[in-house]
Amino acid sequence: MDKRTKKQLKRQSKALKKALKQSLKQAGKSAANSVVELDKKQLKAMADKLVQEMVVGQAAQPKVVAIRPLASDPMSFARRPYKKTPCKRCPALAGGLCACAIKKQKRAA
Repeated sequence: MDKRTKKQLKRQSKALKKALKQSLKQAGKSAANSVVELDKKQLKAMADKLVQEMVVGQAAQPKVVAIRPLASDPMSFARRPYKKTPCKRCPALAGGLCACAIKKQKRAA
């Protein structure tokens, strides 16, 4: 493994450890009688083991080479209002095509 992969694994392990700790706290609050206490070493070992299992599982999966958008509607960009605060009677609000988005597309082309 190179440095970059090791760094990613360490980051994932740390995030997983934090998530485990939070979920154990939540479990402790919901079931007051059966509180589970783990020290830092046990928590770290559990997180590292889960990350290693994820890495082994990921190695078997094929990697995605390219992601292409679906070629459905060429005017799909205009199906929603172009502006953050749309015009009062924007056709996109009623299921039509936004005139502002179409104008912007024509100018860019």
